Amino acid sequence: MLLQTSTLQLFRPKEADSLYRFLDLVQACNEHSQATQLRYVFDGAKFNDYVSAEELKQAFAELEKHWSDGDFDRDVILSTGKDTSLFTLVHTDPFEYTNEDNAAFSFRSGKPLLQPEGHFSYDEFHRFFVTAINAYKARYAAVYDTELETLISFASFYGEVEMDEEISTPDIVVKTPEHLTARIGKVMAPGLFDPLEIPPAIYWFNYWNEDQVKTVGEDKIKQAAFEVIEKLPGGGYILIVQKENFDPHNTAHLEKLAALYDYFDLYTLQQTAS
Repeated sequence: MLLQTSTLQLFRPKEADSLYRFLDLVQACNEHSQATQLRYVFDGAKFNDYVSAEELKQAFAELEKHWSDGDFDRDVILSTGKDTSLFTLVHTDPFEYTNEDNAAFSFRSGKPLLQPEGHFSYDEFHRFFVTAINAYKARYAAVYDTELETLISFASFYGEVEMDEEISTPDIVVKTPEHLTARIGKVMAPGLFDPLEIPPAIYWFNYWNEDQVKTVGEDKIKQAAFEVIEKLPGGGYILIVQKENFDPHNTAHLEKLAALYDYFDLYTLQQTAS
């Protein structure tokens, strides 16, 4: 059984020199709270104490040399701890063939994100989510766990093609009622449209920028069945399905999400723009 991983992922337009955005994100984590301080840097071989932004820049410069030589097995990962950590933070590979830069927080402990079983109160994590968006100047952000992401991506990719017998269906897809996977997976692959103009999917926590809001319709968003609908100063919206942990094995939780997919019909918007 795979260890449950919760992910907070941030996206913004690709820039030639995007590292300073990532360094702003690191600094914001270090200033946010003692729990979110990034204390170590794993350079692909060992953990080193995180000392300064300048040393982190040097670590990335050395990493780019490895990538330029075709060694893509190396990476630089920041962590709040060594053996046990609240989260790790990874900067996107600048050689990826995408139009977006991204940074991802991975909370890999087998625990849900929110209390009582998890790490944060809802209010604490909400503040951290907004802090990360503002620091990175993200244009889109989402929070999901491993199985929710698998359910959405697998259902959307294979929902319209004939299944190959050699492809094993993930357990979460097998266990989820077909009428729910058909509705939740009704989105197109982000490479077929601009995901910073049209939301690529609906997850547990979502941030949609002002351009996405314009495409979807602000009035439509205001009337949606999210538990949290919060407009940020720049015109984007924080949209949260529910304040409690989202359990992809809970049919009631999936019904909430499926109803939002029905309501927004992102697939039609994406198809029109592709």
